[in-house]
Amino acid sequence: MEVAAAAAESALVHGYALVLVPPVGSASALNSLDIDGAIVVEPDVDDQAVSQLRGRGLPYVALGRPSAADDEAPYVDLWGDRVATVLLTHLREQGARHPALIVGSGARHSSVDARAAYERLAAEHHWSPVIEAWPETGGEQAAYERCTALLAEHPEIDAICALVDAFAVGAARAVQDSGRSIPDDVLVATRYDGLRARTCQPPLTAVDLHLDRAASDAVDLLLAGLRGATAAPTPAAAPAPTLVARASSLRDRR
Repeated sequence: MEVAAAAAESALVHGYALVLVPPVGSASALNSLDIDGAIVVEPDVDDQAVSQLRGRGLPYVALGRPSAADDEAPYVDLWGDRVATVLLTHLREQGARHPALIVGSGARHSSVDARAAYERLAAEHHWSPVIEAWPETGGEQAAYERCTALLAEHPEIDAICALVDAFAVGAARAVQDSGRSIPDDVLVATRYDGLRARTCQPPLTAVDLHLDRAASDAVDLLLAGLRGATAAPTPAAAPAPTLVARASSLRDRR
């Protein structure tokens, strides 16, 4: 909703109205809308929204790098590798030596980049990699159940980096219900500094993705395309991610 609000405001300034469309689940979802173009949030490899937009010959911009190799749409990069690196480096600085990474099971670039960053850091710091990929449709409860099993299987885990905020909240519950404490026994961090991260108990360390700026940049790219300009991909358009460290990952280092 932070993306939608910022994009709607930016579009309205230029005389366009934003239509918010939920995840596309049928072939007719986008075909029934009279739209000029679209912003697709983190498209997957076989993204249905992208397929429908292409089928109609409509321009679109990706918020987050497109995953499909043949997708040359303009995009605003959400810094997947850097976000994961910032979070994992912070967890290590707070004492983590056996961190686990939890991502969505799709092929969005945020997940792909996070895996690569985790594997790189695991090799560098001699971690035994523990990577879980779960369907995002399960939400918080499924994450709670899966993380309960994960902690039983890998009791050595002392930090969890769960990119999906619903997963992170479910993981936090699982840690606490296992009799361990946050952050003394297990550190927890997530990607997006949104409402879930702020209201979780304890509040979760996250990253400010500067989504208001990223959404505004995506609107500008789309409007440039509608006006006939040649819009090249702009991976540096949005500001770099900023760590927001909270109680879930801050140990007393004295």
